[in-house]
Amino acid sequence: MSAQVVQLPPGCKIVEAAPSAPQTAAMFEGYPDLLTPDDMAEIIRQSAQTVRKLMRSGEIPNAFKIGAFWYVAKADFAEFVERGKRGAA
Repeated sequence: MSAQVVQLPPGCKIVEAAPSAPQTAAMFEGYPDLLTPDDMAEIIRQSAQTVRKLMRSGEIPNAFKIGAFWYVAKADFAEFVERGKRGAA
């Protein structure tokens, strides 16, 4: 089975929606290795409440709670951002 080739109209180009690795790395400078919902909300310019919903739903990978507080490793959140999965919750 061969792959189908799609011809784009002149002047059209494919643009990657997610930030590139260097851009993403710069976004996380100055943040701790374990991010809180407030940290993540600041990075993606959403509310902490929205971030908590994404964590509860599993859209942000490997989120965990210690007591009443949510956390995500910076590397896992960077992967989430790179995939461009900032869905509105």
